Amino acid sequence: MRSQIEALLPLKALDIYGLSEVIGPGVSCECIEGQAGLHVNEDHFLVEVVDPASGRPLGPGERGELVFTTLTKEAMPVLRYRTGDIAALDPSPCPCGRTLVRMSKVAGRKDDMLVIRGVNVYPSEVEAVLVAERAVGPQYLLVVDRTGSMPRLVVACELAAGWAICEETEAAERTRVAGEVEAALAERLGLTTEVRVLPAGTIPRIEMGKAQRVVERTPAHDPLAGLDGG
Repeated sequence: MRSQIEALLPLKALDIYGLSEVIGPGVSCECIEGQAGLHVNEDHFLVEVVDPASGRPLGPGERGELVFTTLTKEAMPVLRYRTGDIAALDPSPCPCGRTLVRMSKVAGRKDDMLVIRGVNVYPSEVEAVLVAERAVGPQYLLVVDRTGSMPRLVVACELAAGWAICEETEAAERTRVAGEVEAALAERLGLTTEVRVLPAGTIPRIEMGKAQRVVERTPAHDPLAGLDGG
């Protein structure tokens, strides 16, 4: 998405992080020189990363839940506020020269985490793989299949509109792209998934409200029933 924005507009796209409970946008921001994490404004915010389950503080590079204490906020200061956002901290020097600790991109929300055969999976990580694949459209659905003895993850996505030139090549392209996405997901997640690449326009759209990206398959309900994915 960053690359698309920069290609369309004469600007440099930077990540900015914030949350309304603390101050809104401006808690941390990327620098133009490094773009290697978001510099936390430590003169205003004390940041920590803790284990989401136990609350145990984690060290540099360890991914966990972001916790903030406001140092200068008036009227409604917060003490060790648990954000629910998952990220890691890096205190090493940045190429830009700043010495502020940097936080990674947010990997996901604590509440969004899926546990598939003992592996923690955040939907944002799956989305990052799908976005990087030019042959895949923006719509997707993560199906946690609980019909077997162990849950498994089925990733349903769509072939990008206009990618295949005819019906005969579309079926072959969907199979090829599914294999590539499965390999990319296995490398990123350390987990084997089933990928179904559907025709463009297949996944139901939600006209109002937030799109539902994660659903469950049970013996009584199959959200993929009737979709032409094989």
